[in-house]
Amino acid sequence: MIKRFFIVVISICSILSAGAQTKYDETGWLPDKENHLVYDFYGLLESSQVDGLEERLLAFNDSTSNQIVVMITPGFGGSDISSFAFDVGNKWGIGQGEFANGVIIIVKPKDDTDGQVEIAVGTGLEGALPDIFCKRIIEDEMIPHFRENDYMGGINAALDIILPVCAGEYNFDQYKKDNKVPSWFILLCLIAFIGVIVWATKNSGSGGSGGAYLGGYGPTSTWSSAGGGWNSGSSGGGFGGFGGGSFSGGGASGRW
Repeated sequence: MIKRFFIVVISICSILSAGAQTKYDETGWLPDKENHLVYDFYGLLESSQVDGLEERLLAFNDSTSNQIVVMITPGFGGSDISSFAFDVGNKWGIGQGEFANGVIIIVKPKDDTDGQVEIAVGTGLEGALPDIFCKRIIEDEMIPHFRENDYMGGINAALDIILPVCAGEYNFDQYKKDNKVPSWFILLCLIAFIGVIVWATKNSGSGGSGGAYLGGYGPTSTWSSAGGGWNSGSSGGGFGGFGGGSFSGGGASGRW
């Protein structure tokens, strides 16, 4: 009898353990909401990094009422990243109810599958953060860091733009102007390109080298997944919680 009892207990524990290990693959999975603005379900960041992000976003929430949530996750509950982000935003109620001023940054690190990132924008901030702006932030600011496994750098690079934009201190036109390639640089590249073509043509016709090979190279990187556990900001005790929502499709996504 006792032996049978222990077998039943062990079986139940095994089932619960298996469920915990596969919760990110279950259709409809959604993480539990807590009074934090940073969630690292992947176990990617150091505790000090999570706390630093939490303090930054909490201070921004207190000064502007805009709620920015950063979530690092190994999966999306059987959904795509965009649907997952909007579900989190609406079901958690991110952003003040009367303003719908929430933003969610979802990062799925690159491991044995592609890395993915989403910036989901509440309806009250879609004018300040249009889809094309979110796409530029992802492609120009975040992914270059992520390709080098600098996830903290990529997240902070996005926040360096998103926070002043949400506070009304910066806009897309200014960003385009700040990031515009100078005309002199384009001209210099064009002259250099023509010079290389002329040089290659001369060498290919001389019979000495048998032609020129023009190639390129890029940075390579390796990534070792930090497994197990998750961190949320421990210094966010002053955060009063969520109470809004209203995410209807604004934002953009990217992968690498």
